[in-house]
Amino acid sequence: MKLSIDGRDIEARDGETLLDCALRNGIEIPHLCANEGLAPYGGCRMCVVEIEGMRGYPPSCTTPAAEGMVVRTQGPELKKLRRNVLGLMMLEHPNACLLCGRRAECEAYRPEPEKAGRTTGCHTCNNKPVCEVRGLAEELELAELPVPPIYHQRPLERDNPFMDRDLNLCILCGRCVRVCKEQQGRAVIDFVGRGSNARIGQAFDQTLVEAGCNFCGACVDVCPTGTLSDRFAKWYGRPDASTATTCGLCDQGCAMSVSSVNGRMVGARAVDPGVPLCVLGRFAMAEFLAGPDRLHFPYVRVGAVLRQSDWKLALEQAATRLDHFRGETFAFVCDPSSTLEDRRVFERFTRELMGSPHFITAVPDAWGRAEVTLPGDVRAVITTGSFFPPEAAADLEVLVLMDCYPSPLQEKANFVFPAAVLAEVEGSLPDADGTPRPMRAGCAAPGLALPEWRIIRDLAQALGGEALGYESVESIRKEMDCGPVLFHMNREAAPPAALDITKRRRYFRNHLLEDLVEGLQEVPANPACRVVRAEAVKAPGAPFMAPEAPADGRFRIVEKRELIPNTHEIVVHAPEVARKALAGQFAIVMADALSERVPYTLCDWDAEAGTITFVVLEKGQSSRKLCLMEPGECLAHVTGPLGIPLDIRKYGTVVLLGGCYGIGAMYPAARAFREAGNRVVSIAEARSWYLEYHRDKLERVSDEFIQSTMDGSNGVKGHAADVLKDRLAAGEKVDLVVAVGCPFMMMITAQETAPYGIPTLASLNPIMVDGTGMCGACRITVGDQIKFACVDGPFFDAHQIDWAEVKDRRSAYSAAEIQSVGRTASVGAHPRHPGGCGCHA
Repeated sequence: MKLSIDGRDIEARDGETLLDCALRNGIEIPHLCANEGLAPYGGCRMCVVEIEGMRGYPPSCTTPAAEGMVVRTQGPELKKLRRNVLGLMMLEHPNACLLCGRRAECEAYRPEPEKAGRTTGCHTCNNKPVCEVRGLAEELELAELPVPPIYHQRPLERDNPFMDRDLNLCILCGRCVRVCKEQQGRAVIDFVGRGSNARIGQAFDQTLVEAGCNFCGACVDVCPTGTLSDRFAKWYGRPDASTATTCGLCDQGCAMSVSSVNGRMVGARAVDPGVPLCVLGRFAMAEFLAGPDRLHFPYVRVGAVLRQSDWKLALEQAATRLDHFRGETFAFVCDPSSTLEDRRVFERFTRELMGSPHFITAVPDAWGRAEVTLPGDVRAVITTGSFFPPEAAADLEVLVLMDCYPSPLQEKANFVFPAAVLAEVEGSLPDADGTPRPMRAGCAAPGLALPEWRIIRDLAQALGGEALGYESVESIRKEMDCGPVLFHMNREAAPPAALDITKRRRYFRNHLLEDLVEGLQEVPANPACRVVRAEAVKAPGAPFMAPEAPADGRFRIVEKRELIPNTHEIVVHAPEVARKALAGQFAIVMADALSERVPYTLCDWDAEAGTITFVVLEKGQSSRKLCLMEPGECLAHVTGPLGIPLDIRKYGTVVLLGGCYGIGAMYPAARAFREAGNRVVSIAEARSWYLEYHRDKLERVSDEFIQSTMDGSNGVKGHAADVLKDRLAAGEKVDLVVAVGCPFMMMITAQETAPYGIPTLASLNPIMVDGTGMCGACRITVGDQIKFACVDGPFFDAHQIDWAEVKDRRSAYSAAEIQSVGRTASVGAHPRHPGGCGCHA
C-alpha cells in the first residue's frame, strides 16, 4: 500500500503501523513507550501525528498504515502538543538540569555525570549519555514546566542482585513491564498502585528473586530514563566499543555483544535479540573480569614467598626448572574453557617439546567443577586452574599455575602466571555439540596478563622450542586447518540457564563464581550442586586487612538525619575538635579503617557539648559507608580541626554563596562574619525546591537570605551566581564574596565577580590523604604557585584558581571509585534503615 508521510511517497507493509513505517524509511517521530519488538501501546502520546481527513492527533504507534493516507509528523502545533505532553511527564522526573540557564556551561565543564545515590538531575544521572527523555527535551525545546515538579522521595532500591531501581526517575512508559511479559514470558514486574502512587514493582512487594526473575536484563536494556540500571556498569558512561564474541562461562556457546569503556568490559547483551543471555553472560562476566583480586603480574617463588616478577625473568626461570622434567615426569592440565587454539599450543608443547603423553583435559561436571588425578610418576605440572587439591601437589618439584584469580593451589606453586580469559581472548570455543564458536577480544586483560597461547609459546622459546613460533591466533588456526567459525544464531530455544536460573554453572576453572561476583550469592542455585568453597586466598603479596574497632566512645555519632536526597547531616562527639574549631576549617573523617580519608567542612560545633557537625553527600564508597551508620555507632577516625580558618573581620557587606553540600558550611561563616559587624547576605542555590535545606538556620545569622532554584520552582530562578550577577549589575556594593559548593558553582561565581574586582574566596576540599601537607595529594595551582589545600587552604583566591586542574583532579581516581561503589551497600536499601534515605525520621 502507498501513502504520503511529510510529502514523501512511502510504501507500507501489511499490518505495519505508521510509526514503524516512518522509522523504517528514515523518518523520525518522537516516541517513548514504543520499542522494537513490543506490541503497540499508545501510552506516552509523544508520537502523535496529523492525518488528512482524520480528527485530532492519533498516536502513530497504534495507527495502522492505510492506502492513500497523507500524514504530517512535524509542525508547530504538533511540537507544542508534544512539548506539553513531555512537560507533564517530566513533573515526576528530576528535570532541573534540563531547564537550567547555564546548562551548556555546566556540561562543558563536567560532561560526564558524577556518581551519587539517588538521581536528582542530569548531573548525577548514570543514564545521561543515552537518556531518551533528555534527547526529546532538547528536540522539543522544553524550557519550563506548567507547575512545580513533584519528588516522591522514593528510596534507591538496591536489594536485588545486579540491578538498581530509582523510581524517582520513572515516567511509567511501561517498556520494562511489557518486555518482561511479551518477550521473556515472565511477568515478574508490573504496575503497582494507582494515581500518583503508581510505580513499577513486584506483586506483594516481593524481591525480584522471589518473583521468579531470571536476570536476563531485558528491562534494563529498554528503560529510557535510567530508572533501571546495571549496578556494575552504570557509572562507566557510554560504551566506546562493542564486540561480538561467544560467552565461555558454560558450554552453550551463546553469542554476545560485549560493551567496553577504555578497554574495560562493562556489560553484555545477546546478539540474537530473540534469545536472552543467562545471568552469567548478561551481568556476571563483566564483574568477574574486573574483579579487584585478578592476577595482574607473574610471580616467582623465592623461598616461602611468591615475589612479583616480569615475564622475561619468570619464563626463563620456569624454563630452567622444567627442562629437567621431560617425558612422563611432566604433565599439562587444562579444561575446555581454554580456546581450541590455546589447547593446540598446549598439546604440541606437551607432546612434542616435553615429550610427555600426559596432556590432561579436566572435564567439568554440570556445574562447571572439574577434578583430575595426576599420574604417579609426574613431578612437574603446568595447569590452567586448581583442578587438583594442594595436597596432590606435595610431591611435585615444579608447579606452574596459569590462572586468572588466586587459588589455594598457588600456595604450592613455584610460578604463578596471570592469564587472559573469556572476553579478553581471541580464538574459538566448542559448544555442547562440539561446534566451534568464535571468540573475539572485546576488552583488555588486566595488568601484564597474557593470552595462554602466548605464555606457552614464550615458555617454549625459552626452552628452545622454535617449532612453536606462532605470531597470532590466526597462524595457529591455519595450522589446524579449521573451517569457518560462526556464531550460534537463530536458536530454537533459549539456553537452559536463561529459562531456569538454577541451571547455571557455578564454577569457572574451579573458582566458585559467587565468591567473586557477589550478586550471584543472592540468586537461587540448584541444591544438587556440591559446593566446594576454598579458604579465601589473596593475590601474592596482598595483605589481609581487617577493620579496626573504634576506641571506646570516641567519635560516636550523636545524631543523623537526611536533609535532602543523598545529603545527610551527621553530629559526632569529638570534644577536642569542637573546642578548637573556627569558621572555615574542616576535619578528615574515616567511617572505618578501610575507608578513604575524606575532608568535610565543619558546619557547626558545640564546645560545651563536645560535638561537631558535618554535611555529607552520599557519593562514593566512603561517604556511603558514613551515611549507613546510625546514632550510637563510632567512626574510626576524626582528625581536626584542619586548614586555615577564614579571616573574620569587618569588611562591610559580605555575600556568602552556597550550593549542594556547601550550604551547610555557610552557617558558621555567616554567623562569624555577622558577629564581626558585617552585613551578611546569604544566597543558597538548589536545583529544585525539594533540594533546599537550612533556610531557617541561615535566616537567623544573615541580614538577608535569598533562595534560588535552577528550575524556578521556588525563589529566584537561576544559580546563586546569577542572583549575585544581577545585584552587582544594579550597582550594589559588595566587599567580600565567599563561595562554598561544587567547583562549577564556585568557578562561575569567580567569573561574575572578576570584572568588579571584588575579593572572592572559594573553598577547595580535593582528594587528601594525611591532611598535613606531606603527601601532596591535595596540591592545586593558585596563580603561579602550587598550594596544598590541607595546610594552605581550604579557602583560596577564586580568581587565581586553575579550575580546569581542579576538575581533572576530582576525577583522577574515578575508575577505582566506580568499581568500589558497585560493591557497597545502598543507603536506601540497607535493612537497618527505614525510609527514603536510610535515616530514621
